[in-house]
Amino acid sequence: MIDSDATIYIGSGKKDDQHGSISYYQIFEGLEGLSQRQIAKKLNISRNTVSKYLKQCEAPTTIHRKKVYGTKEYSDEKKRVLPIIDQWLEDDLKRWGKQKHTAARIYQRLKDEYDFKGSESNIRKIVAKRKKKLQEVFIPLEFQFGHQFQFDWGEADIILQGQTQRVYLFCLQFSASRMRFVRAYLHEKQEAFLDGFVHGFKFLGGVPTEGLFDNLKTAVRKILQGRDRLEQESFIALQAHYLFKAEFANPRSGNEKGRVEGTVGYIRRNAFVPYPEFQSIEELNEYLKEWCLEDAKNKKVPHSNSTVAEMWEKEKVYLHPLPENQFEACKLVSCQVNKTSLITVETNQYSVPCNFVGQAVWAKIFVDRVIVVAQNQVIAEHPRSYETNQLYTVK
Repeated sequence: MIDSDATIYIGSGKKDDQHGSISYYQIFEGLEGLSQRQIAKKLNISRNTVSKYLKQCEAPTTIHRKKVYGTKEYSDEKKRVLPIIDQWLEDDLKRWGKQKHTAARIYQRLKDEYDFKGSESNIRKIVAKRKKKLQEVFIPLEFQFGHQFQFDWGEADIILQGQTQRVYLFCLQFSASRMRFVRAYLHEKQEAFLDGFVHGFKFLGGVPTEGLFDNLKTAVRKILQGRDRLEQESFIALQAHYLFKAEFANPRSGNEKGRVEGTVGYIRRNAFVPYPEFQSIEELNEYLKEWCLEDAKNKKVPHSNSTVAEMWEKEKVYLHPLPENQFEACKLVSCQVNKTSLITVETNQYSVPCNFVGQAVWAKIFVDRVIVVAQNQVIAEHPRSYETNQLYTVK
């Protein structure tokens, strides 16, 4: 006996948008004088659908429809395990690269620990998609103490000796404790870049294992394939001196270094509004050190009841100790002593003893001074000038 009220659903378990459900009775009635093609056209359904159910001579049951068309049972199963898979993959990002979950291991754990009923092939597809998404946008929210710092430059305006002055902010932040160091410079040149780390590591009490950087020219000579970089020699020397390894963000991928980039804006809004007034850059930098310390006492680490200052004290234990000798944060330039016993550095002229006329010497250009070296001896030292076309002689 044919159940005339049984319903055939068109498509993947869904009702037809225009005609709703099609009953076997409608098809049976339509056979009178019509071909299967005409029936399909009349009911706006597939001819294969008409043929299939007429050959069966019975209407599809609810169980049969779920088996053939429905994905609800598997869909619910997939939804149940998605958060578990995501959590395992996120945890893997903080672990050693050779000891992470494979798709096969995830499938086995889901079967053993969560009674998963789906297939391994579906889990493989899910894992591949989730891994790709995580690699593009995910940065771990939790870091091991002493593992990583992030660096970036920022800008802000101040009132310096009564005049508005744009300064450049060297911003360094520990990823775990969120402790930050900020120092202001009049430029972003290589000597300022190197000098910032000398003062920053001293202020923060040690050095983490690795640093995350943009592809700035003071650190990178050339971007190679993937994350490989041809680094500046002075930056390689800095890493060797302080025993940390540089990692570089992908070009145009600021999301990889979002924490410190957010810090730059936070500092500008909270330490430089309204424009603070200073008589010297040294005075500004003393202000910034005190501001960092005070902010650390008042600001809590996300997802924690501890302040930044409290977490910083815990992180210090895991840092590499500072080396005994201070790194020379300078740019080394070869110069020729002219007939008037002068060398030229960035349009300014600095004097050296007259017995070095005609010789090649080295100028060590620091943020605040210029030291001239010849035959492994210091032969002259001058304050660094940021004016142009000036003459500076030994007193």
